[in-house]
Amino acid sequence: MKQFSLAFAMMGLLVMGFSFCAQSQIKARSSRDVLFDVKVNDDSRAVLSWVSTEGHRPARFIVQRSKDNDTFFDIREIPVKENMADERLQFTFTDSKILRYSEYYRIVEYEQDGQFNVYTSIAAKITSPVIVARQNDRNVITVTVESNTNVTALVGTESGLGVPCEQEASSDANSVVLKSLYPLNSGSYIVKLRSPGGERQFKFTVKSDERMISD
Repeated sequence: MKQFSLAFAMMGLLVMGFSFCAQSQIKARSSRDVLFDVKVNDDSRAVLSWVSTEGHRPARFIVQRSKDNDTFFDIREIPVKENMADERLQFTFTDSKILRYSEYYRIVEYEQDGQFNVYTSIAAKITSPVIVARQNDRNVITVTVESNTNVTALVGTESGLGVPCEQEASSDANSVVLKSLYPLNSGSYIVKLRSPGGERQFKFTVKSDERMISD
């Protein structure tokens, strides 16, 4: 019994030692060290940019995304070409996901010696809850809401002219989806959301080169 207890204790010490070694390889660094920046483009996608730090020999970068700035998931691995330690390399990455809510991004740098650095995260914030895409020569307008229960949506121009749209049923309770009956011309529009709690309106813009998507 004593031998079993001793073996169990030694195993526990080995596990603790392994965990300590694994954690000792992690280095938390400020995003300022790599000039890390996140912007949201006109297609509501996050565009990340950063440079390698002076004196480092990174082997690869991992781009991570999170909804709560706590649990992060890998979304892309970016290999790094051989470079001199004093050469700073520039990197850019555009996330293919269309942002509907604010998301957090961070990068993890793996060095040639196996250690890695986790850089502080940055939030990508959408400027409008309205996303517009073109689908089969019609515009699909998606509005992020807290709940689409008993919500009616109307679309019009800034001058007050109504735009005929069909409001489609959405499996996402946090979305209101409208499909225009004809392609919208370039310009600014307003979508109004009416519910028992009142009316809200949001401005959005349609561009002539609006992104084409398939069914």
